[in-house]
Amino acid sequence: MEPGSESAIEPEDFALFDQLPSGIAIIDEDYTIRFWNRCLEYWTGRKREGLLQKNILEEFPSLRQPSVIARFPQVFSGETPVYFSSRFHPHLIPSLLPDGSLRVEKGSVLPVKRAGKILAMVVIEDVTDLNIQVTGLHRMRVIAENELAERKKAEESLRTANAKLSLFSDVTIQDIRNQLVAARGFNHMIGHSLEDLDRIRMFSAKIDRQLEIIEKYVSLILDFEPLGKEPPRWYAMRDAIDQAKLLAQFPDVIEGPEIEGLEIYAPPLLDRIMANFLDNAKRHGRTATEVRISFLPEDSSGTLVIEDNGQGVPADKKEYIFGKGLGTKTKLSLYHTRELLAITGISIRETGVDGKGTRFELRIPGDCFRTGPGVTG
Repeated sequence: MEPGSESAIEPEDFALFDQLPSGIAIIDEDYTIRFWNRCLEYWTGRKREGLLQKNILEEFPSLRQPSVIARFPQVFSGETPVYFSSRFHPHLIPSLLPDGSLRVEKGSVLPVKRAGKILAMVVIEDVTDLNIQVTGLHRMRVIAENELAERKKAEESLRTANAKLSLFSDVTIQDIRNQLVAARGFNHMIGHSLEDLDRIRMFSAKIDRQLEIIEKYVSLILDFEPLGKEPPRWYAMRDAIDQAKLLAQFPDVIEGPEIEGLEIYAPPLLDRIMANFLDNAKRHGRTATEVRISFLPEDSSGTLVIEDNGQGVPADKKEYIFGKGLGTKTKLSLYHTRELLAITGISIRETGVDGKGTRFELRIPGDCFRTGPGVTG
């Protein structure tokens, strides 16, 4: 044979590559396999003797990808090596790990001169562990970023809550003072009416009324106390509704299937807020016999709908019902409900038809709700 003939290229010429921990194959310009090292034998389970003189593209079709095969000519022309990242070409020569998963590979193809011709040396490096570490670090970074975002959101909501709490407290304390002034006035009137039993009874009833109002104010302050201490958190809506039914003593609630798995990011007292809607249906719906709660997910927000089959709200009263009020011992007013929900960006409006029932729509920002299997969004 001539010194430059193919027979002059023998596997023994590359025996040194058997000692390397990387997979190495030598191929001709026509993609014939001329060498297959021990590492590749171990990884692929394919023995060298069964692969020599065979076309590597036929044995390993993954190398036929246009983005791979198109780069081989520049190697055979002796121009420059080419490299394949594990991100875009993780399985150039597929090989299984003991657990059955595919090895993650980084590849390179280098021109090699032998017997007067240019061959291509395909080098495969196992970067599975490195890929796992990078993936793990990326996952940890995502988790950390999410936790940081949640913490920032909670801190901002807590600041908003404290600002509202401070305003509520200032106004409420002033109202308590006003009621005390009125009660003292009525008590003074009693002192000047000791011989008029009817007047004493009248002023005594007024004092009782003032004390009742003061009691409600104190209860309101105590209810709002968690707002300044506890940041908003994720609430399972089904649990909040169940608790609300107990608080309002209104068991006739129909929940849409999308409530299952729905969680809402809201300030403390969400169960009290939900009880407020049920209590309103019971007290003001008059003919209301049931409340229906559903959720409508959208692209960038979601709407929690709370509606009843009662009397409804006249068109000219829809904003009036959100006016400042005390509520009762067992529920917050709609004014306070709206203010509390606003802490996490939830808005509320009444959109029902007069005579056909009330319909409260709570618009929830996209980052303040998450859904489980029961909701599609």
